[in-house]
Amino acid sequence: MKSFEKIKYKRLTILYFLFFIISSCKFNQSYFPHKEGKQIIYEVFFQDKENKKSNFRQSFYFFPRMENAIPVLKNDGELTFYVVQKNGIEKKSIDEFMSTGISNTKSEKNVDLLIAFPISTGTEWETNDKTTLQMKLGYDRIYNTNLPFKLTNKITEVNKTISIKGKKIKNCIKISSYGKTSYNPGPPLDNINIEVFSTSWFAKDYGLVKYKREEKSDSETMGKIIYEKTMLISD
Repeated sequence: MKSFEKIKYKRLTILYFLFFIISSCKFNQSYFPHKEGKQIIYEVFFQDKENKKSNFRQSFYFFPRMENAIPVLKNDGELTFYVVQKNGIEKKSIDEFMSTGISNTKSEKNVDLLIAFPISTGTEWETNDKTTLQMKLGYDRIYNTNLPFKLTNKITEVNKTISIKGKKIKNCIKISSYGKTSYNPGPPLDNINIEVFSTSWFAKDYGLVKYKREEKSDSETMGKIIYEKTMLISD
C-alpha cells in the first residue's frame, strides 16, 4: 500500500466519527473542487536563499462535504478543514475543528481566513503568518528563528480568466498579499528586514489553482526565497 493511502486509511476513523455527529447538506461555496472524493495534485517549485532550486509535487484529498465544511488530507498526513463562515472561508486544524465544530458564525479574528467575504474587488483582511530565518554560525551550527508577522490580503481582481499550461480557467479571483518583519541578530550583523509578497488565484469549482510567494531581504546573507505551486488540471 502506498504511503499516502496508508495515511488516508488511518484518518478515516476520525472522519467517519465526524460524519456520525454532523448531518450532510449542500455546501454553499463554490471555490472548492466540484467533485467530492477527489485528489488534487500541484506542481511545486522552490528556490531557497542560496539559489538552490527544486521541483516536486503535493497532493490533497478532498473528502465528501459536511454541512459548510470540507475535510482535506495532505500527502504528508496533515488533516485540515475548510469551513465557510459568515465572514469568509476559514482553514482549521483538526483540533480546532473538533473544539469549535462547524457553526456558521463570524470569527472573532480573521487569522485563518483564506478568502474574506464579500468576494469583490477591494475586500481586505489580515492573517497571521511567519517566516523562518536560518543563519549559519561557524562551520557546523545552524540557527533557526521563527518570525511571526501580519499579512495583509486584498482581493484585487474578480471574474478573471487565467491560463494554466494552455488551459483557460474562468471565474478566478486574485488575492494579493503583503507583509514585513525584521530581526536583529546582533553584532557584527545589522538589522535584517524581510518583505513577503504573495499572489493567489482561486477558481470556481477548482479552488486554489495557482500560488506564488516571494520573500526578499535587504541582507546579502539572506538572499531571496521563491515558492510557487500550480494545480494539475485534467478536466
